[in-house]
Amino acid sequence: MSVWQQAVISGISLGSFYVLLAMGFSLIFGVTHAFNLAHGELILLSGYLAYALWKFLAVPFYWTLPLCMLLLPTAALGLQWLLRRLPQPFEMNSLVVTFGLAIILQNLFLAFFSADFRLIMLEQSIILDLPGWSVLITANQVLLFFCSLGAVAVIHLFLHRTFLGKALRATIQDREGAALAGIRVGQMQVIAFAVGGGLIGLAGPLFATNMYLYPAGGMEATLIAIIITIAAGVGRTRSLLLSGWLLGLAESLATLLAGASWREMISAAVLILILLLRPQGLFAKKTAS
Repeated sequence: MSVWQQAVISGISLGSFYVLLAMGFSLIFGVTHAFNLAHGELILLSGYLAYALWKFLAVPFYWTLPLCMLLLPTAALGLQWLLRRLPQPFEMNSLVVTFGLAIILQNLFLAFFSADFRLIMLEQSIILDLPGWSVLITANQVLLFFCSLGAVAVIHLFLHRTFLGKALRATIQDREGAALAGIRVGQMQVIAFAVGGGLIGLAGPLFATNMYLYPAGGMEATLIAIIITIAAGVGRTRSLLLSGWLLGLAESLATLLAGASWREMISAAVLILILLLRPQGLFAKKTAS
């Protein structure tokens, strides 16, 4: 088994995981312009819920996915109810409020689950043997890959093939223009939070199988969501998948070449370079100035 082949598989699965972390953030930010610093804590909320169902109620892990997807939109809609009451400037006030919410959720996690590290274990693995290609693939990696593909495909079809999705896209591109065209922007924001909450609910249990759950663990998830959203460009669902895979491959190869301590530095460097060189997104077309 080649370490390079294994690094590619690990990078693709890691990137798929990053896509799932970012999708809810990207959709909500695109429609509402709410910069949600509590995004990672909402993912942790879903992860802790899945952990409690799996650990204490003996619910099979795969059943926690639809259960969390049904329950987390309630939390997301509660956040939407809070944010819509903010005065101007909305973007700055949303930063302050969601930062405070993140701290509140962290303390609630600490009170209910303590500071212990928790993880949902999936220990199945297979060896994929192809001519010139032999790698170890875990059940978790397969699940991440197909969940990210499925989620991106469903959201892309929803945004491009349904009237409601097209109204959401119009709101993402130009809220004022969408309102003038008769689209109820307030309703689009509610729908964005509901759909985004479902995506957060999907990401939470998968977070609990790939990273340790602990009260302050949401910060990294929020940073990853911001990086992927900026790299893809707001409202570009297919680009989320490519951006996630590129970041996952970059981190996996950096870990192989330089060690695990360089992984976070690679993420920060990618964010800075994108903001400097391609602020409109890696896959967005440059607009004429």
